[in-house]
Amino acid sequence: MTDDPIELLAVAALAILVPALTEEMVFRVGMAGRRGRIRAILAMAAFVLWHPVQVWLGLPMAQSLFLEPGFLAITAALGLACTIAYRNSGSIWPAVVMHWLVVVGWKGLTVPA
Repeated sequence: MTDDPIELLAVAALAILVPALTEEMVFRVGMAGRRGRIRAILAMAAFVLWHPVQVWLGLPMAQSLFLEPGFLAITAALGLACTIAYRNSGSIWPAVVMHWLVVVGWKGLTVPA
C-alpha cells in the first residue's frame, strides 16, 4: 500500500484519463460498440492483448506484470465487466468508473519494491 497520499491522488487523477477513459473509448465504444457478440469478444481480446503489446513496444506506462497470465486473466474479467456495464447502461461512464477504481485500488494496494 502506498504511504504517500499525494502519490495516490496523482495516480487517481491520471488514471481517469489513461487508462480508464482512453481504453474504454477505444475498446468498448470504438471496437465493441453496442451490438454483436463477436465484436464484443474481439474487443475484449484486443483489450487483454493490448497490455503485453505495451511491454513489447516499450511504452512508458507498461510494466512487466502485464506479461503475467494471472494479470491477464484479471484484465479479461475487467474487460468483460466493463463490456457488460457499457452495454447494459448505454453509457461509457460506468465502465470508465469501474476501470478507474480497479486501477486506483491496484496502485494503492501495491507494495513498492
